[in-house]
Amino acid sequence: MSGTQFSRAIGGYATATAGTTQTQAGATALTGAVNAVTTGNAGDGVVLPTELSAGDVVYVTNVSAAAAAVYPATGGAINGGSANASVVLRANATGVYVSLGGGNWGATTDISS
Repeated sequence: MSGTQFSRAIGGYATATAGTTQTQAGATALTGAVNAVTTGNAGDGVVLPTELSAGDVVYVTNVSAAAAAVYPATGGAINGGSANASVVLRANATGVYVSLGGGNWGATTDISS
């Protein structure tokens, strides 16, 4: 396919414990392309990475029994939502987040595992 560039996953595998403040400011920053996240309570959160190029992909798997909040970096949005608003990643589910550039993301966040 001439001229086609496929999305790329950047950063390897990482684990993270979701921040317990249930706010964007207190959410744990994700560092991998593939992230296994644990959460103690529904609404504990993680923040997607910054400085990614449009088309870069981040996978987040919630390996817990409680739903997690996934936030964009400050000023960004997920799926055209409000700036800084989180999306819910169900318990035991995986979300696929594609950087649209400028801190904005497209996401499929309800993939059963």
